[in-house]
Amino acid sequence: MAKQNNDAQALDYCMNMIDSKWKPIILYHINKGTNRFNKLFAEIEGINRQMLSKQLKSLERSGILDRTLYGEIPPRVEYTLTPLGKSLLPVVKAMTGWGQKQLEKKVEIPEVKEAPKNQQLPLF
Repeated sequence: MAKQNNDAQALDYCMNMIDSKWKPIILYHINKGTNRFNKLFAEIEGINRQMLSKQLKSLERSGILDRTLYGEIPPRVEYTLTPLGKSLLPVVKAMTGWGQKQLEKKVEIPEVKEAPKNQQLPLF
């Protein structure tokens, strides 16, 4: 029973590190060499500037990214993966591989319907 609890805690810890739709996508792009804000913004479809900024700050606070500000005019900021960030790349790669297999099978993502407010959802 303790092993299952440790596994659940480990999974919870991992999910807290990449707790959004955008963080794995950002890590993927930074690992591919895209490390400046405007280039990330241009390459990540569907994200807005405010969300990108928020996610980058969160990744930096978590110790996953380093942010380097260069004293130039205009200022230049670059993001790089820390050793902790690099250790997350196998997770991102596994997610990418799984998604590619599903796309090849043309598995459609089911539409999620929201439950009415004040309605309890089953826990499993």
